[in-house]
Amino acid sequence: MKILKLGQMLGGSNSPSGGYKNVYSLDFDGVDDYVNLGDSNDFSFGDGSTDSAFSVSMWVKLSGAASQGFFAKASSSAKEYHILTGSNRKLRCRLYDDSTGGHIQSQIDAVLSTGSWVNFVFTYDGSEDKDGITIYADGSAPSQTKGSSGSYTAMENTSADLRMASSEMNSFYLEGDVDEVALFDIELSSSQVTDIYNSGTPTDLTSHTGLIGYWRNGDTAGASVYPTIEDYSSNSNDGTMTNMASGDITTDVP
Repeated sequence: MKILKLGQMLGGSNSPSGGYKNVYSLDFDGVDDYVNLGDSNDFSFGDGSTDSAFSVSMWVKLSGAASQGFFAKASSSAKEYHILTGSNRKLRCRLYDDSTGGHIQSQIDAVLSTGSWVNFVFTYDGSEDKDGITIYADGSAPSQTKGSSGSYTAMENTSADLRMASSEMNSFYLEGDVDEVALFDIELSSSQVTDIYNSGTPTDLTSHTGLIGYWRNGDTAGASVYPTIEDYSSNSNDGTMTNMASGDITTDVP
């Protein structure tokens, strides 16, 4: 079986200009742990008629294999988008038209490996077309297959909560560590993706163009912030650690 092996990166902290330091991440058990980011208009990128562009960046170190929920705004009755791996261990980004049940998606062709930090970035150009979705891993786009099912017009602004490390509609939960999660209301360019990867060292994204959500997962106060995960963007959409303990804020970082 072909395995996607990306970036053997060392844990630790970094301190670029401005005093930025990456010290903490969140450890998820793969059973019921997740961060609930709530339902905000900031998190929706379709109105039922047209879509708008958006992107997601997140650092992930998987310790489990199949059926991992990465980042999703989708319940069983209200679907917008999800990022996950199913039983085939292939990472996909899927967008839903909630009215029709149709979807468009891109899926990496190789299965994911475990045990190493990887920067995943997911971009969408807002075109309502599967070819507008791209997945990047450690700064480059691996081979991926675009697909669709049913009729797709656009995503809708639903009441589903946005979750980190869980896909509610699938009951998938991530087993591993997640750090430095950022949401943008633009399609990140390939050069911006490369800059965010930064040769395997996370950087401060607080001033990045298009930033609408930025969850640093414990920085800078560590366990004392439990259970609140602060949104470092200007929108203040803080998350809540759910079914988790303060000890799930760890110092294993990219």
